[in-house]
Amino acid sequence: MADDQPLREVGHLETRCEDCSFYTLCFAQDLSEEERKQLNLLLRRRQPVERNEHLFHGGQSLKSVTVIRSGSVKAYQVSQEGDEIVSGFYLPGEIIGLDALASGAHPGSAMALEDSRTCEIPLKDFVRMLQDSPRLNSVILNLLSEEMAETRELLLIVGRLDARTRVALFLLSMSRRLARRSQDPDQFRLTMDRRDIANYLGLTIETVSRTLSAMQRENVIEVRGKLVHILDRERLNEQAGQGIREERQRAAG
Repeated sequence: MADDQPLREVGHLETRCEDCSFYTLCFAQDLSEEERKQLNLLLRRRQPVERNEHLFHGGQSLKSVTVIRSGSVKAYQVSQEGDEIVSGFYLPGEIIGLDALASGAHPGSAMALEDSRTCEIPLKDFVRMLQDSPRLNSVILNLLSEEMAETRELLLIVGRLDARTRVALFLLSMSRRLARRSQDPDQFRLTMDRRDIANYLGLTIETVSRTLSAMQRENVIEVRGKLVHILDRERLNEQAGQGIREERQRAAG
């Protein structure tokens, strides 16, 4: 999918959604056969997005809804002081741009964390499909619900919970998202660097590194570069839950 032309224009040079190796990760698998046929006619496959290249910038008009086909993307905003604030990470099969549907403009920017490939659905066509397809509406509502849950967890994390709880919740969140896409939830690669993780969690880089090292010494996880292996999921869940319980007790007291 390396051509920036609609599928109907390039014909046999492109494959159908069903032929894509990432089909099982994409919302297209939940559509009816007829709806997928329509989607195949609308999708535009972008040229590969290189690492550190922007998909869009904050304030730009929403022109299309983007599905991550491969790679990963960082979403961020810039504060009034000019500081970058990481607001999320997107993995294969996830959609970027839904948060701009109401205003028609992207509230923040999106940048590829590694060489990535995307599929784009022109906004007008996406809206028309939503109007015509109750099934697509249900799929998109589920995706929005997942994204809202991740946002609520971030609000809980930043500024309240201790470092170990924040890192544990982050690792469990990544694991859950991979599991929902039938990928290995216990072994995965963190494509974002420590700086981005620290920014997202409201911690310093040194704190994130120390926390990961401590978890590794305790045989909760194993870290090799960007590769993470969850060795003891029960203890990881305990560490996340303990921090949340302590925060609730402080708030109640």
